[in-house]
Amino acid sequence: MLKDALGDPRAWTAAVATCLAAWLVVPALLPARPPAVDEEKIAEIRYVCRESGEVFSRRATAAVLPHPETGKPTLVPAVYDGRRKQWKPGPPPEVMHRKGLLRSAP
Repeated sequence: MLKDALGDPRAWTAAVATCLAAWLVVPALLPARPPAVDEEKIAEIRYVCRESGEVFSRRATAAVLPHPETGKPTLVPAVYDGRRKQWKPGPPPEVMHRKGLLRSAP
């Protein structure tokens, strides 16, 4: 009897349909996951525009940010140049963290 059921295409269709329905319905029933980190806990760092040199304070991200006025993706993380007393474009955040230029907040 089990051997006949395994060979029946209707049984396989029903099993696949049940799995597909569960895959689509279960995420809708479960509560949404909270974000990994609260927005308030993300550190604010300085970003500098590669075109104009303007400095902005924004929450740290791993992406290049759009300029608030032009909308072009030109804001990159900045490092402070003590000799010239100005902010300049820095390396990617991963490199800055590895070199100790970014430190996680306590």
